[in-house]
Formats: sequence, C-alpha cells, structure tokens
Amino acid sequence: MNADDVHAAEGPPAKAGAFAEITEMPGHLLRRCQQIAVSIFMQECDGSGLTPLQYVALSAVDHHGELDQNRLGGLIALDRTTIGKVVTKLETRGLVARRRSTDDRRFNAITCTPAGRALLAEVRPAVEAAQARILDPLEPQEQARFLGYLMRVAEGNNAHSRAPLRG
Repeated sequence: MNADDVHAAEGPPAKAGAFAEITEMPGHLLRRCQQIAVSIFMQECDGSGLTPLQYVALSAVDHHGELDQNRLGGLIALDRTTIGKVVTKLETRGLVARRRSTDDRRFNAITCTPAGRALLAEVRPAVEAAQARILDPLEPQEQARFLGYLMRVAEGNNAHSRAPLRG
C-alpha cells in the first residue's frame, strides 16, 4: 500500500478552514476565555473558598451596603436562581447576613459581615494577580483596548442576556 492508498482509506481530507472558522468564532472564544479566567481565579484564590461569582457578589454588597437580593442580582447581572444560591453560600459561611428589610417586608436585606470584609481584604491581592495573569498575553496598551472592547460588547448586548445588568 502506497501513500496515496493510505490517504484514500482515511477518507477525504478535512477542510482546514472550516474547523478553524468554528474555533475562531467570538462565542467560542469568549467561552474559552471564561473557562480560563475561572481557572486562573481559582488557582490564585486557592484556599479562600470563594468562586468568582461569590467574590463579585460579596464585593457588591460590601461596596453598596445593604441590598435586597433582586438589586444585587441586577448589579452583577445574575439571574434570580443563581444569585439566591450565591447569597445562601455566602450566608452559610458567615460572610453576609440577611434580615427582613425595614423598607419592604417582602425582601431580605443583605449586608456584608466583618468576616466578609476581612476575607475581601485578604483575597484582594490574589484577585488582582488573577486579573493580571488573564491579561498577561497582551501588551499594556493592548490590555486597555481589549478591556474597552469587552465592555462595549457586554454593554451593547446587555439586552440579549438572560440576566441583564441593571445597575
């Protein structure tokens, strides 16, 4: 069997551009970048027990003070179910506290506890290191442009999200 026979047995050659085209689609690349960002965050913040979603939720509560769960979900673009799970995990760890809102008894007010603020301060350098690692393949001027483009894409498509940002 010669080389031509081997290639004939393997079937027609794959279309080199077709698969590359799929793997270079923005949606696919954004999904990959999300996987990479979460992995880097978890490596840098190992030992904190925080996920990226828990970190941003805890940061938002600390920054904004007392919030109800719906407002918190809107501030960080999480749907009702996901924000409920995130807040429950933070509350279980004693990082946030929930109590009935004095303004509207239908809502629970969420506040950051001293333990939550202490963990935020402790993990902040690791979070910053994770962000730097994520952008490390780019030159500094490229990093600023890239972040600007990401913000424009996110803001320009906000209305298409299952959980739009409502700040």
